[in-house]
Amino acid sequence: MTIADIEFEMNINDVMEKDISEIIEICNKSGFNLESIDDELQNRGYSKIFTVNYDDMSDDVYDDEWED
Repeated sequence: MTIADIEFEMNINDVMEKDISEIIEICNKSGFNLESIDDELQNRGYSKIFTVNYDDMSDDVYDDEWED
């Protein structure tokens, strides 16, 4: 994953530009690690983006039945 990919993912997940810039700056100093990026996002009040385990999510989130 490139820096551009990481920025894109944060943009489409509604992370503020200021936060994106600061997180990229932190990564430039300490290296890019998806878990640490998610930790930083959570510290700033966002949800995880990069290390989400969809298998742990509840099946109740999705309703396969159509409503009339």
